[in-house]
Amino acid sequence: MRRRAADAGGFTLIEVIVVIAVVSILASMAVPYVVKILDQTREESTRKQMEEIHRAVLGDPNAPTAGYVGDMGALPAALDRLNTRGTQPARTFGALGVKYGWDGPYVKVGFSPGAYLVDGWGTNLAYNSPGTGQIRSAGPDRTPNTADDIVYPSSAVVPTGRLLVNLYVWRTDNTASQYVLNPQPGAFPGMQVNVRMYYSLNGARSPSPLTAGIPPGPAGPPYTLGPTHAGFHEVLATCTLPPNPQTSGQAVVYVPENNQQTQMNLYLR
Repeated sequence: MRRRAADAGGFTLIEVIVVIAVVSILASMAVPYVVKILDQTREESTRKQMEEIHRAVLGDPNAPTAGYVGDMGALPAALDRLNTRGTQPARTFGALGVKYGWDGPYVKVGFSPGAYLVDGWGTNLAYNSPGTGQIRSAGPDRTPNTADDIVYPSSAVVPTGRLLVNLYVWRTDNTASQYVLNPQPGAFPGMQVNVRMYYSLNGARSPSPLTAGIPPGPAGPPYTLGPTHAGFHEVLATCTLPPNPQTSGQAVVYVPENNQQTQMNLYLR
């Protein structure tokens, strides 16, 4: 005997309604969690993006790269200067291979040239906010100056630092030939020292370097130069210890930001 089609397996209307209700409840529970995960992902990518921009501005001595400040001698007026040269002077090189002038693009942009200017929520990043050199994202609520804002770095940027130079001067006398560390004027009457550091002035090698020495003194030894912008710098020095002839030396050194002082040993021979 044949069974009626109605006896075939299937879902009743009530069963379908129950399943839809259960799925709806689960979906409503999952949506906030998914939104939270998305916001966390966007926040992480935005923080990494802001860190990359900051490195592009101030450079990374471990890379090594001088960044925009090292090449141009000052913080950019706006973030778009990092990847748009405009009228900024082109790159040149100093005597020791130090770069001067715009050498961008400084930020990797992928397929969208302006992508680095927008945070993970599609809002433009603010620059020099709240302080000099700081970068601000409006955060998940897309409203600036609220509690969920992301700011990097945590304090205003000071794009300058100082250099302390120790001189090792080669000297020959009747008994020995050796390097003398930071010879003192009192021990070597008539000694002369000239230490020079060149820097970027609006993207060009400074016509006049920062100097220290004897005379005029009494600023050393050791010899402090700066403050000057962060980045790589050419350092040259000469020294005369009578009756020896003049000795000289040169090197490239990285000067850090935030008023930090770095130290170098320069050998003159």
